[in-house]
Amino acid sequence: MIFQLRQYDIHPGEMAAWVEVFETHIRPLHERLGMTIHGAWQALDTNTFIWLRSFETETAIAILEAAYFNSPERKALGDLPQQLIEKMTITRLTDYEPPSIAS
Repeated sequence: MIFQLRQYDIHPGEMAAWVEVFETHIRPLHERLGMTIHGAWQALDTNTFIWLRSFETETAIAILEAAYFNSPERKALGDLPQQLIEKMTITRLTDYEPPSIAS
């Protein structure tokens, strides 16, 4: 499993607009395409929107992201999401095996 911890610094004063775009367009499209979103949060002390999504494989990322960006719904948004985002940081994560502890 590959997780993407996505942190978006939203332009000042644009958080409400971003949340509306995310909840009205981005999340439903992800769900329709079978992309799992585990949660989304707004930081209390910064203008940061954080969300976590996952994919089974690297190949799944490529296939699903292509389907997302080529969908009529995403194309209809144009560059609106990018206009609201000041900075985007994506951290790729995977599960790990904890070390065995000798008794």
